[in-house]
Amino acid sequence: MKEAKADQGFEIHFSRGRMNILKSILEGQIPLSKELAEYVYQCSECGNCTEVCHMSHNDYIILPTSKWIDHVEVWDALRKDLVEAGFAPLEKHSKLIDYMKNEAMRNPYGEEESKKFEWITEFSNVKEQADLVFFGGCTMPLRQVDTLKSMMKILNAANIDIALSKNEWCCGSIAIRIGDQGCVNNLVEHNLEVFKKMGAKTVFSACSGCYRTLKKDYPEIIGEDLPFEVKHITEILTDLLNSNKIPFKEQQEQLKVTYHDPCHLGRHMDLYEVPREVIMKIPGVELIEMKRNRKNAWCCGAGGGVKSQFPDLALDIAKDRIKEAIDTGADILTTSCPFCIGNFIDAYNGMKPELQDKIKVIDIIDFIASKLQ
Repeated sequence: MKEAKADQGFEIHFSRGRMNILKSILEGQIPLSKELAEYVYQCSECGNCTEVCHMSHNDYIILPTSKWIDHVEVWDALRKDLVEAGFAPLEKHSKLIDYMKNEAMRNPYGEEESKKFEWITEFSNVKEQADLVFFGGCTMPLRQVDTLKSMMKILNAANIDIALSKNEWCCGSIAIRIGDQGCVNNLVEHNLEVFKKMGAKTVFSACSGCYRTLKKDYPEIIGEDLPFEVKHITEILTDLLNSNKIPFKEQQEQLKVTYHDPCHLGRHMDLYEVPREVIMKIPGVELIEMKRNRKNAWCCGAGGGVKSQFPDLALDIAKDRIKEAIDTGADILTTSCPFCIGNFIDAYNGMKPELQDKIKVIDIIDFIASKLQ
């Protein structure tokens, strides 16, 4: 975060400074406050600080702190304290929470709940019950529905049926990152009951935030393993590609593609290679890595509530990442997270035409769908 803030950044904008702030809070030297919250929520909770602080630069040296400090969990705990003390959520975050609690919405976008499921009528391969259950989430059906339809076209071409419930609520990821645990518990309990009634054996999501929340946060919140497996869409796609179930066009344009690691998929969940396997199996594609990739990947800037409360900061971070993608000489910048894609596209649209001409931004799902027979 300090790099993104450039000359405006100081101690609290990077890990060492925030750790010192936390120590001072615990020692009673600094009180929780609204002013502190304004700084705390400028962190995207990307987790890069964990990688850097635990890095010894020697494969034979393992730093002891790497065994017991998870920086993102520490930042989450501070946010919970700020919420409980009444200094958070911040103004825009508070609106998101209100929308999620609204019985007519149940999503952070303030849209009517029924709008999330309007796209289903176009596809006959969406069932009410099945072993394979798709969790639609909020961002894709409400803001990127064309990508959702692209996913269904891929599954339809592969003869894959899925189940989806119109009773699903928001996964709760945004509330967890904001620190409003009271909003989360009800969502978790409801969604787990929905999956149970559907007979789910595997639940998958096309959203990195939903995936991390379902796979990591839900078991921690309920204190036990889930009765089903959780997968990301790229894991579903790689299985289909390995089985030759996705019919591609015979003639394909030769393209250089670079992949952005979403923080919730990569550093948070260690899912680095599967998306790359998907890309490398697309005909006519050459995968080129950005300088910062995998554990060292630069954040898109949208996570941790930054996009909603500090949109200019989020865009600055995204522009930096897009420029890094341009430097690779790639034709396409792709990723597999609606938050990343949304912020990248917003940033891309604000860049100079000469930069836009050098690269295109597209979700990996849309990219594959464009290659179908």
